[in-house]
Amino acid sequence: MSYSGQQYDIHELLKLVAAGDEKSFRILFEKYRSRFYAVALKMTASDVIAEEMVQDIFIKIWQKREELANIDNAEAYFFTTLYRQVYKHYKKLALDRKLLKLISESASFHNITEETLLLRESERLINEAVAKLPLQQQKVFRLSRQDGFSREQIAEQLHISPHTVRNHLADATKFIRTYLNKAALMYMLLLFSNIDK
Repeated sequence: MSYSGQQYDIHELLKLVAAGDEKSFRILFEKYRSRFYAVALKMTASDVIAEEMVQDIFIKIWQKREELANIDNAEAYFFTTLYRQVYKHYKKLALDRKLLKLISESASFHNITEETLLLRESERLINEAVAKLPLQQQKVFRLSRQDGFSREQIAEQLHISPHTVRNHLADATKFIRTYLNKAALMYMLLLFSNIDK
């Protein structure tokens, strides 16, 4: 069967992919790639991680393609696969945090306190958030928070008005706060999740 544009039956397409048809798999990839990416990006707040997840999901789909022929609800199957990838991602982050905690309690690392580790994690997340800001907002935020410049000094150095500096700081702070809250929320969801491996 030949497909053109959006004219295809999803179940027939899945059967062709299950049979090893690479062209049909490419059509499936194009159909779901952007949707998978959008959901993964929303849940991880990282374009790099979201892109890696999309690639991993399609690798898994291809590796287990024989299962596709028996799927009744393609949407449920694919997005369940996606949510499991997101869950595993945050589970790994949680395990990494537990490892850091164990290190902090180890006698050989007695001078590294849990507070220090949490501070480092917070700094990492803040730096990650700052890196996602528009370039001008990054400059303003770093000059203000890291270098201790006043609004007037920042305005003079960047050749912008103090009012613009204030707006940049407000927007940057709002974005960073949202980013940190989202990270904290995902950790909480992980802790209370009943999803199995």
